[in-house]
Amino acid sequence: MKKILIAFMLLCSVSAFAKEYTEVVEVPGKNADQLYSTAREWFAETFKSADDVLQMDDPVAGKLIGKGLVKVPIVSGKYSVATNMRFTIKVFVKDGRYKCDITNILIGGGEGATIDEYESACGYEGVKIALIKAGMPNAKDKMINKILANNKVNFPRFPKEIEKIIESLKVKMKSVEDDW
Repeated sequence: MKKILIAFMLLCSVSAFAKEYTEVVEVPGKNADQLYSTAREWFAETFKSADDVLQMDDPVAGKLIGKGLVKVPIVSGKYSVATNMRFTIKVFVKDGRYKCDITNILIGGGEGATIDEYESACGYEGVKIALIKAGMPNAKDKMINKILANNKVNFPRFPKEIEKIIESLKVKMKSVEDDW
């Protein structure tokens, strides 16, 4: 069990280019200022501290850029642990619409593995390559197959988490303002 967790952590210490998630959403009846304010509020509600997350906060340009971090539960054998998923999230607003980009997705501790690397490690050869890069060139088939089985179970959790983040922004941006 310890070997599998160690191998997972080593796998997550490699980095390269990552997938990007982009969506443009129409929000009729809301101007850029309203959308900007709503997006800023979403950052504050979604992450522990919007001030810690936001790297750029430009109301004139209608641009918010942040570095997000969420904990994603994964399984390793019969154990469940939470691992970090870090990403850059950009929200651009214009009258009646906004654009959301999620990029630079890294999974795990240290430098992390990109989501593409993690996906490629859902195949036997991908696990072998990741283990070689992590300094374990002589991993046995039993270990490779255990890691492979875990990766196949765990990988879908990361894109689902990204989809949840995008959906939560969408719900917030389309919400009706209270007129109290």
